[in-house]
Amino acid sequence: MFLKKAFMLGAAGLSLSGVAIAAQSESLTPAPGLLRDRPLEELAQWDRPAPASRIEASDYVDNYANDAGDAFFFAPGVWVNALDLNEPRIVIRGFALGNSQHRSTVVVLRDGAPLTDVHGETNMVEVDLMSVAHVDVFRGGAGDLMFGGDNLGGVVDFVSPTGRTAPGRTLRLDGGSSIEASPGGQAHASVAAARGNLDYFMGVTGRYETGYRDHSQRLDGHFNANLGLELAQNLSTRFFFEALRSEVEFPGMLSPEAAADDPTQALDDVTLGPLFPGGPILNLADGAAEDEHGRTLLSTRVANATEFRLFGVDFDAGAHYVRRDIENAQIDYIGVIEDEGSEWGARLAAERAFGLFGVETMIRLGGNYATGSKSSNRFENLRGESGDLLFETDLKSKRMAGFVEATASPLRNLVISLGAKFTRTKRYLTADGGDDIDEQRTFTGVTAKGGVVYNLTRTLQVFASAFRSYEPPSMDELTSDDPEDFNGLEEQDAFSYEAGLRGRVNDWIGWDLTYFNTDIENEIINIEEPEENGFGGLFANVDETNHKGIEAGLDLNLFPQRFARSGHALTLRNVYNFNDFSFVDSGFLRVDGNQLAGMPTHVYRGELRYAAADRWFAAINVEMAAGDYFADHENEVSAPTYTLVGFSAGMRMSDHAELYLSGENLTDANFAAGLTPVLEQNVQDGRIFSPGAGPSVYAGLRYRF
Repeated sequence: MFLKKAFMLGAAGLSLSGVAIAAQSESLTPAPGLLRDRPLEELAQWDRPAPASRIEASDYVDNYANDAGDAFFFAPGVWVNALDLNEPRIVIRGFALGNSQHRSTVVVLRDGAPLTDVHGETNMVEVDLMSVAHVDVFRGGAGDLMFGGDNLGGVVDFVSPTGRTAPGRTLRLDGGSSIEASPGGQAHASVAAARGNLDYFMGVTGRYETGYRDHSQRLDGHFNANLGLELAQNLSTRFFFEALRSEVEFPGMLSPEAAADDPTQALDDVTLGPLFPGGPILNLADGAAEDEHGRTLLSTRVANATEFRLFGVDFDAGAHYVRRDIENAQIDYIGVIEDEGSEWGARLAAERAFGLFGVETMIRLGGNYATGSKSSNRFENLRGESGDLLFETDLKSKRMAGFVEATASPLRNLVISLGAKFTRTKRYLTADGGDDIDEQRTFTGVTAKGGVVYNLTRTLQVFASAFRSYEPPSMDELTSDDPEDFNGLEEQDAFSYEAGLRGRVNDWIGWDLTYFNTDIENEIINIEEPEENGFGGLFANVDETNHKGIEAGLDLNLFPQRFARSGHALTLRNVYNFNDFSFVDSGFLRVDGNQLAGMPTHVYRGELRYAAADRWFAAINVEMAAGDYFADHENEVSAPTYTLVGFSAGMRMSDHAELYLSGENLTDANFAAGLTPVLEQNVQDGRIFSPGAGPSVYAGLRYRF
């Protein structure tokens, strides 16, 4: 039964890491003994030879979590790059560094169904953390092959609460401001219950942000609900419903000098000249505020997940439908982009455990299909309104994938895993409202993986794996040169190997350590001619690059014997990433041996927390970026490294009410929360930096009825 238990738990995405050492209570003041709460037996049941982590809502619920990126503070291997869209770009292992285009390099799921659309685009604003129970992060391509393996970075799945996992009624109010008097806040209400074979959850969130920078207001409204039915002993189904309206202003990105001088300012007019002393200054484009740069997004989503058992085989099925309408006002020479489209998809997997020549074996096979289309029209930008039509295109994508995985346990403490996947992606473009397809590209790839997991003891596990991954260019990348024509970008191929050690010692230390090394052919990166001044948006395949590094999580339960008697706990949580991403053969770029720009070499995040049972807690947190942090692939210009200091505290007022307080960037560090790397930044000071927010303090109240 070891293999069966291992596979069931591994498929749920559980893995020992700095963010998932112990289950935490529903209280804002987590129960003491962060590490001791996890039963020893669980460590012997993780079977996947792949790094992964689970982020519980309690990891971020006592802070002001106003976007999806706030969930990943304790996630090893994850970097959040906050670009101009006022939403995070999730970067895993350095793929899609600082890319201002939407990228599918990290596939984002919601309850097992794709949030990343079939075109390869992701709108992270669609995730409301207030209606998320936990987040599963699968790094690399050795995890679940249903949606992994045909992307380079990995998979992130935001899982909703249900009426069975989070029953009750909750009201939450947050509010605060930065020292620049930029107030913001959010309100959330939810209700959940289970009755007999039925359960339900429903949550509503409203969010308003003045914005730390000029012209950066944000107004969001979220609705999330799910309904579960236990139809029979071996048959259950759950329906998910989501709706969003988001309006956000884009402040634009700044040059290094402008960001250092006044990080709160919005993008000013883009000018050229004087080309000679006394010469004229040409106005190439108006600033962000004058041209009303911003985006309005409307989306609705319906999904289903069904599990059943038939003839000894366990089936997992699902389907989803999404409708999105986007109006995106950008700089003058891009204009206003209006996208209207929808997609649907379905998935099915089957697994069965059996004995093969006396060896416990499990086979899992399945596949998924998705298709979507959208009209994408571009107009002149007349102070944020649509003017004359510039380009008219209809875009369509189809994706089909099939996979097979086999897991066997020839020895009690050893699990061997093998898998393969076939993927075909088609992209179509029709220009000028015509009926005939003008452009068509088909990308086909085969991925494979193999690995082993060995349990040295009940609380110490080693794993190793090797895998080939593949990723086609997204629709945005294919049309980045010309919205009415596909460019020549090719698919990316990668071969990786990784090894790790995860475990714990008694009730005072737990860790997750992984080393990875990936060789990539045709990696798609953002390059730019110097005269574009930070606005080029030009992509290219690089002949050969290498990504290697270390992902580490470490939790310490300090002095457990002393504090356990009084029900108190002192814990230190740590996450460290070492990033070494380099050009091996850069071809015409002529930057062989240089580091890929956009991410610091060393990233550390940590928190020291004291909790007095479930009555109150206080914590201080630190985020540090050190080493090389290049802004251009020529490695001539660097973004400033930084150290951010924050705090959080909470108090239980009664059995129903909790108060909490959090602060960010208390030392007023001037830092780049995001940047878009270019090829050569030293020639002109391109506007590629997105400044982070200054000192801010927020308070909140959560009430359970």
